[in-house]
Amino acid sequence: MSAAKAFILHLERATGRRANVDRLRAELPVQSEILAAVDGARLSPEEVKAAYARSRFAPRYPFALGLPEVGAFLSHRAAWRRIVDDRLDFACVFEDDAEIDKERFAALLDFAVAERSQWDYVLLPAAGLEPAGVDVVRGSEFALLRPLSPPLRAIGQLVSRAAAERLLSITSPFDRPVDTFLQMAWVTGVTMLAAIPAPVRDVSQETGGTTVQRKRMGAVQRLRHEIMRPLYRAKVAAFYRRYEAAAKR
Repeated sequence: MSAAKAFILHLERATGRRANVDRLRAELPVQSEILAAVDGARLSPEEVKAAYARSRFAPRYPFALGLPEVGAFLSHRAAWRRIVDDRLDFACVFEDDAEIDKERFAALLDFAVAERSQWDYVLLPAAGLEPAGVDVVRGSEFALLRPLSPPLRAIGQLVSRAAAERLLSITSPFDRPVDTFLQMAWVTGVTMLAAIPAPVRDVSQETGGTTVQRKRMGAVQRLRHEIMRPLYRAKVAAFYRRYEAAAKR
C-alpha cells in the first residue's frame, strides 16, 4: 500500500481561505499538496461544453449548473486524476474550508488504514452533519457506516484509486454538482461510507462564505428552486433506498 497523501482544493482568488489552507497542511499527519481549484469564471464556453451535459443520469437534476459549480466538479476530477496518475492506494481530499482536529483525524486515518479492505470511498462529513446508518466496521473510537440516506457536502473524503478511476470514467461529462453526484452509488458503482464521529469542521462562514455561488435569482426562479429542490432530493433518496435494498439481497 502506498503512503497516504492529502490534496487540498483551493481557489487561488479566495485569498481569505489561504491561512486556513496553510493551517490544515500544518496539522495533517500525512504529506499534503495544494491543488489549484478550477475557476469556473475563467472557463471558455468550449471547456464548459466538454465538461458538462445536462440530463445524463436519473433522476434528472432540475437546475442548470453555474460556472462555479462546473469549476468545483472539475477540481474534484483533478484530485481523482492525481490519485490515479500517482498510483496512490488512496488519498484524502479536502476543500479549502475544512478544519481538522489534529489528534482525532490522525486516529481516524489509522483506523481507516487498518480497515482498508472494507472501503473504497469514505465521506468525512462536517461535524454536526454526521448521518445515521448501519455500521460496516466499528472500532473503539470511530465507525465506518453505510448511511440510511445519502449525505451531501464533500468537504472531506478518503478516495481509493479504484474509486477515483470509476468516478473519472463516469463523469466525462457530468450533469450535476459533485456532492449530489457522489450520492448516486447506483450510477457511480462506488459505495459511499461515512466516518463517524467526524474530526472535520466546516469553517466556510469564518473564511468568507461559499465560493460556489449562484447569481441572484428573481422571485419566480427562487420559488421554482424552493419547489424543485426537495422534490429532487426525495427522488434521490428513493433511488438510494432501492439501491441499498438490492445490495442486501
